[in-house]
Amino acid sequence: MPSHYRCLCMSHLMGWTAFLSNMLFFTDFMGQIVFNGDPYAPHNSTAYLTYERGVEMGCWGMCINAISSSLYSYLQKALLPYIGLKGLYFIGYLLFGLGTGFIGLFPKIYSTLALCSLFGVMSSTLYTVPFNLIAEYHREEENQNEALEGGRGKGIDCAALTCMVQLAQIIVGVGLGFLVSAAGSVVVVVIFASAIALFGCCFVAFFVRYVEESNK
Repeated sequence: MPSHYRCLCMSHLMGWTAFLSNMLFFTDFMGQIVFNGDPYAPHNSTAYLTYERGVEMGCWGMCINAISSSLYSYLQKALLPYIGLKGLYFIGYLLFGLGTGFIGLFPKIYSTLALCSLFGVMSSTLYTVPFNLIAEYHREEENQNEALEGGRGKGIDCAALTCMVQLAQIIVGVGLGFLVSAAGSVVVVVIFASAIALFGCCFVAFFVRYVEESNK
């Protein structure tokens, strides 16, 4: 696999690690941190009912994420001619990193729900931009009449990119439980997601190759 494909896979891995870290713990974060509930309290207690209300509100946050992702997917078409794939990739990671960071630092109900819209920007970015870059890489190789090494095709490269999602699930599943136990609070999850996304933001800016730039 050429180096620019490997860099794209690494950026995709970082993006999904950040995104899944936040998504898998978000309702628990809402229940414990934003609403100050206790999932281990007796089920008829105020603390447990407060936690359940926070989880319910977290589900509404996930609904906002889904709506935002759908809307931003259409908005990408309008933004692409102006900022290109690099701009779309960078903005997706940056907004998600800043949004999760603010949620971790200022866990208030309405601001958290509003910032859930930025999760949708990241979701849409992860599902579209990397695969557009794969298509651009292959189009460039075809235009230059370069043979793909070892019979590698677009489908195999897309599959390799998709495998980063599974690897991110393993990393999140294995590592975040220990991280939460060590910190003693699920707030560390959104801070971790923010840090990974912001690091990925720098990575996509400096290490991912963009065909439109290389052709200038």
